[in-house]
Amino acid sequence: MSEISHRGYEGPDGRRDEAAVVRAAQAGNQRALDELVAGYLPLIYNIVGRALDTPADTDDVVQDVMMQMIRDVRTLRDPEAFRSWLVAIAMREVRRHWRLRRGAPATDGIEGLEETALLSDPGADFVDLTITVLSLSGQRQETAQATRWLDADDRQLVSLWWLEVAGRLTRAELAAAMELPLPQAAVRVQRMKARLEVARAVVRALGAIPRCPDLGTALHGWDGRPDGLWRKRIARHVRTCEACGGVAEDVVPAERLLADLALLPVPPLLLGLLTMGAAGVGAAGGAGTAGQDLATASLHHTVRTGRAAGRAARTAGISAGKTAVLSATTALVLVAGTIAYTLGLFGPGGQDQRPARAVSAPSASAPPTSATEATPPHSATPTPTSKATPAAPAPKPSTEQKTTVTSTELPVRAAFYYPWYSENFTPGGSQYTPSAGEYDIDDPATVDRQIKDMQYGGLQAGISSWWGAGKREDLRLPLLMSEGDRLDFSWTVYYENEAYADPSAATIRKDLEYLRKYSDQDTWLHIDGKPVIFVYGAGGDACDMATRWTQANETQGYYVVLKVFGGYRDCADQPEGWHQYASGLDIQKGYSAILSPGFWKNDAEQPTVPRDLARFRQDAATVAASGEPFQLVVTYNEWGEGTSVESSTDWASSSGHGAYMDILHEAFAAHPR
Repeated sequence: MSEISHRGYEGPDGRRDEAAVVRAAQAGNQRALDELVAGYLPLIYNIVGRALDTPADTDDVVQDVMMQMIRDVRTLRDPEAFRSWLVAIAMREVRRHWRLRRGAPATDGIEGLEETALLSDPGADFVDLTITVLSLSGQRQETAQATRWLDADDRQLVSLWWLEVAGRLTRAELAAAMELPLPQAAVRVQRMKARLEVARAVVRALGAIPRCPDLGTALHGWDGRPDGLWRKRIARHVRTCEACGGVAEDVVPAERLLADLALLPVPPLLLGLLTMGAAGVGAAGGAGTAGQDLATASLHHTVRTGRAAGRAARTAGISAGKTAVLSATTALVLVAGTIAYTLGLFGPGGQDQRPARAVSAPSASAPPTSATEATPPHSATPTPTSKATPAAPAPKPSTEQKTTVTSTELPVRAAFYYPWYSENFTPGGSQYTPSAGEYDIDDPATVDRQIKDMQYGGLQAGISSWWGAGKREDLRLPLLMSEGDRLDFSWTVYYENEAYADPSAATIRKDLEYLRKYSDQDTWLHIDGKPVIFVYGAGGDACDMATRWTQANETQGYYVVLKVFGGYRDCADQPEGWHQYASGLDIQKGYSAILSPGFWKNDAEQPTVPRDLARFRQDAATVAASGEPFQLVVTYNEWGEGTSVESSTDWASSSGHGAYMDILHEAFAAHPR
């Protein structure tokens, strides 16, 4: 808020009490309502502007958001949550606007023609205003330009993240605005940042002087508009082109570039319109509901008039590009000349320079001592080849510039996943029946449902069983990866052959090289920039297993997570991580915490570990609070061994996710990562 707005709402220590301003506005205090409008309009203007793509859209949505705030502030129950509430309103309006645009005809009268012209002139958008008004140059300018290449969902997220790194929003407020739990919001942010880095490389490559001639060939058919498809195509060229390979060098992290940037000032007319509206609604407060309704209707009429004039001004000046956009608000001022400006009252810009409120996560309790259950046999189910095609030859080690990938911060919450269906849905194949019936993992709708199910359960990744190149599990990885990319969910694999063949270091190395075609993708789970791979092991394994994997990984750079065995902590060669795979609660201090609902193999008369929802709930709370780097569920859908937490007719629930996923949802939400 502006400095003048601090007067009159100080607490006992002399500092401004923002909640008191909100309470005063709720009570009908005109000055307090004016302060909320002036103080928060810059924040909302910057969020909406970066989330959308044209000034016309930005003006409309900002006005809608602030009108809703003026109208509904009285209904806010917690004045302390005002900023979070207002930002959430802004993002809902942004999403509503995108839905309306996607559902509108391709050409919608003069407004559709105007927006088409603005989109064809990328110098007429909010990005260009940001660069011009804030005088951005160098890598700051490149970062702003890179946001044009993001898809709509990422653009919405970057509008919030930009303000988070600048200290104007908290991560909790970002997550609330995106309507996501904190763990999922963290994953979304990491993925968006990775795509932003790719977009920065694209901007650099396009701006290189001289431009790579091969890139010019690759751009054949491009209409000059930034979009996600061309971002991927250009990024693919940059990765494989020796001449373009250096564009990603000496890149400063975006967080550092954006941390101290100011908010873009609000066009004067927006402040004038909304201040007038606030005054009208505030003055009507004493007249009861009817008076407020009349004031709100008057405000809507004024805003509609301003919008129409603005569109006319922009349409008339389209060919002038940025100049037309920058002058649009001036034209609006002429049309709405009877509006009484109150800019001087609120101070220049009305920018909020407060540091963000600190939000601390609940502290995790000390993890319990190991409660290891007997390791289940983890049946080596034969892999039918009815759907298999000949395996592709293992690619040679790549020396190309790799795609920028997203590193997931520890702890990682994941579930073991088995792409064995529908083949393994045979008579007697399981003691249980999935709620979804005998589903087919080759169906994208099935994979989408399962990913959303795991996300509901608070999981960031799936660990998919893998038996080698060309096997059915391998052939199904592309679908898992593509749907994971679409839904912001990570995948890695469980290297099964270690438990049954003791492969040599050379064999392991060859498999790791082969998996690069997947693990170099952003969707693959990465930690510290390394692709993660989990390795199953047999009961008789010893330190030679760790040695073989260390030797194989010397040139590959994977984040290897081996299955534990007796004495694993004393091995001379240590992988990046260890994990247990067992049929109950197990804590490996410093490495993993796992839980499982039970174990009842398909051909056994009685369960080895009976299911118990109360026990599972307690185990889930223990794992969630453990703080261990890997918090794992054994398993998501191993129906043959009866360890699945995927919904079954035996434990269906009203949520549609099943009782076990409901428990995970509650436990992990109570203990954010």
